[in-house]
Amino acid sequence: MSQFNTRVTLEKKESDKKTLPQPRSSLKARREERKEKEAVNLITPSALKSNREQNSTTPTFRRPPPVESLIDPELRPFLLTTHCDALFMSLRGLKSEGLLLDCSLNLPGHAYKAHRLVLAVVSQTAEAWPFSGEAGLQELAIDGGTVTPAGLEAVLDFCYTGEMNRGETEELLDACRSLRADRLLRLCGGDTVSFSAREERERSLQLIRALWERNVGCDVIIQTDSGDRLPAHCVILAAGADYFRALFCGGLRESRAEVVFLRGVSSWILRDLLEFIYSGRLKLSSTNVWDLTEAAAQFQLQGALELCLNFLRDNMDENSCLDILALAEAYSLEDLAKRAEDYVLAHFQRVSEGEKFNDLPCIQLKRFLDRDALNADSEIDVFRAVVNWVQEDKQHRLSDLSGLMQSVRFPLMRPEELQEVQECKLMLRCAEGKTALDVVRNLLCDDRRSMDCKPRTPNQVLVIVGGDCVNEDFERREPNLCLWFACRFVRGEGLKCSIEWKPLAHLPEPPRFRHCVCVLNNTLYILGGRKYYGALDILKSALRFDPAQGRWERLPDMSRPRDYFAAVCHRGKVFVLGGNCDDVNCLDTVECYTPEENTWRLTHPLDVPLCGHAAAVFNGEIFVSGGCDSRLRCYPCLWLYDPVHGCSKRARMTEGVGRAGHVMLVSGHRLVVAGGLQPEWAGFRDQLQCESYDPVHDSWTSFPLLPRPHLSPAAATLDGHLYVLGGSSADSARDTPWVHRYNPQAKCWDKLGAMPRPYADLAACALQLPVSLKT
Repeated sequence: MSQFNTRVTLEKKESDKKTLPQPRSSLKARREERKEKEAVNLITPSALKSNREQNSTTPTFRRPPPVESLIDPELRPFLLTTHCDALFMSLRGLKSEGLLLDCSLNLPGHAYKAHRLVLAVVSQTAEAWPFSGEAGLQELAIDGGTVTPAGLEAVLDFCYTGEMNRGETEELLDACRSLRADRLLRLCGGDTVSFSAREERERSLQLIRALWERNVGCDVIIQTDSGDRLPAHCVILAAGADYFRALFCGGLRESRAEVVFLRGVSSWILRDLLEFIYSGRLKLSSTNVWDLTEAAAQFQLQGALELCLNFLRDNMDENSCLDILALAEAYSLEDLAKRAEDYVLAHFQRVSEGEKFNDLPCIQLKRFLDRDALNADSEIDVFRAVVNWVQEDKQHRLSDLSGLMQSVRFPLMRPEELQEVQECKLMLRCAEGKTALDVVRNLLCDDRRSMDCKPRTPNQVLVIVGGDCVNEDFERREPNLCLWFACRFVRGEGLKCSIEWKPLAHLPEPPRFRHCVCVLNNTLYILGGRKYYGALDILKSALRFDPAQGRWERLPDMSRPRDYFAAVCHRGKVFVLGGNCDDVNCLDTVECYTPEENTWRLTHPLDVPLCGHAAAVFNGEIFVSGGCDSRLRCYPCLWLYDPVHGCSKRARMTEGVGRAGHVMLVSGHRLVVAGGLQPEWAGFRDQLQCESYDPVHDSWTSFPLLPRPHLSPAAATLDGHLYVLGGSSADSARDTPWVHRYNPQAKCWDKLGAMPRPYADLAACALQLPVSLKT
């Protein structure tokens, strides 16, 4: 059985007994094998040796058993449709660089050098050269009285590209007759409408493959450890794989040898890769793909590697994902490594139940545990996975327990789960385990508020809170008491999409709109807003909702009532900034709520009183954008706010003369502002143009337009995607029922569907819900 990175040798006398390599056994075993393999410098130019003793004799070709004779019922053929085009492009590159040219077509005053194998599949005259077995440069003198340089160049161009130069038809016909290029001659006299250069290149490759299968014109033999010898054409190998190009064109001694030894590569692997080079086809299964991927990476055979990587991606499961990750990291296959890591994180619970999980090195396990994207039904499953991993090799891994427990997010656990942690005897075996137990005891005493803990994002859902809309009888607007969450995004026929919403909870009276929400340690804070439409209906109350417990808690009131304000969570505290307090005056005050003290206090005020502005935290700093003052003058400003020192101005927004009623979200390394309105001479109009801010260069750039107006919408970031929900239109005064998500690949906003009702002045967030609430 062949393990990961282990050399495989198939001896001819045992070929009828061999089977393809089986799936990998363990990461630990593979790491040990990799060390052994590195000691012998497997498949590097320094490991190649030429057999000069055999150069004077005619070699005897001995092929290994074809892969079809090896027992593997899962083998399936895969075709890389771009292979032929890439191979001929590489052949043209070799010709233009003057590499491996072995024939010359001579006109008086002109010599056209080329590769005789490429000419042989077009010209019957050149076809005789490979059959002759003669080495060195083959030369052919051509009658200059009948053949012109333009005609000869047109024939050569067809050999390397499959294209016909119809502008030189007569000269092309003369060259075809001289070289006996009957295939091209027939094309010249046939229907050019149906002519396809790509089909002609594929036809040429088929003919080259036929010559290879008959051992015609092969000028190099690749010999493996088992003694099997595979003939090939140097020019095709060099065109098909960067490794062979360096070998045969780089001045190494192997470039002049008839026999080249490849140490540490199995005959069946080499045979399969040669089959690919000559056809673009590769037979793959879950057992042979590992060795073929390694060999394709080592030989820099990009086309075969692409097929192998696609196969691994398409067939990835809980049993193979860790092996794929190890393979990808060993050969610096970054995209495959990311896919495998994402798969492990998305299916962590099932992966952690497999045997191979226990072979993970500690540093890689901790890397998984630290990721917000790790998906588990509950954090207790993460804890159990760590405990099982330590117990697999308790003697050597107990010292790792302390570092791993720092990555378990105990505040996300329910009381009964914390009780299980407290009863785990392994936790008493090290000092850090005892420290973790102290955290657990504090949590059981309901001291969650002082714990700073991010939720795992795959378990998060999009939640909308409050807002108002026209009632079902279309008589009046009514505030909303309901919290909804998006349990499923549905793609229907064509481009039609919809969202399946479910109720999460109901706000304690009164209902709210024009309020703010933020999430701290997966606890939802609902702040201010208004309960109805009068000046005295603006609220200063605050609530907290714990989704794990399904419990509401009233918090102390803010010092001032606020709506159309902004709120952020920053360094374990909740900040509310500015807002409207009585439908006449805007506020410049900022208040800070400290959960462990359960109190509000004032911090440094804003530079100007604001309402309708937006705020976001980026790299640990609070940014505030836009808004308007009591006279409804809109600002294009961006401020950096510090609770101690106040505001400092940054670059102004560039789209319009001001913006208010918008949202601001973090997207990668930038801040994005979207929606809202902008002033015009007679009032206000919708602002559809978005823009993004680069904090490093203090500059704004344009961002794709929203397809619909979103004035005073909700917004949230979920799984790295930007969502803008609901609101209304300044132009039409109509509510916007749609949810839009930014698509970074298409660089546009996709309409995902509608909200449960066309809410305006609502708020939204991403929140982790218990499995019991989501089902």
